[in-house]
Amino acid sequence: MSMANRYLLGCLLALSMMPAAQASMRCGTTLINEGDLTVDVLRKCGEPDHREVIPPSSPQGGGVTVEQWVYGPSNGMYRYLRFLDGKLVEIRVTRG
Repeated sequence: MSMANRYLLGCLLALSMMPAAQASMRCGTTLINEGDLTVDVLRKCGEPDHREVIPPSSPQGGGVTVEQWVYGPSNGMYRYLRFLDGKLVEIRVTRG
């Protein structure tokens, strides 16, 4: 194997070990990130302007609680946060 191929293989291996990029959102002077818990987001950002809770569909357990929070409009932007079982899994920002 040539030196260039070894270098390329090493670079690809290093890139494959890097964690995937996570979305984040600024709340005042702090940041929230995917993976944060609802209590942390509330502490950093305050109560959302709108909150929808969808309970688990199975009363026997095994289902997940889904929460959709909306902050805004703020400077023409809406910020949508989606939680699964109290963990932030999606941050989406749209212009209103």
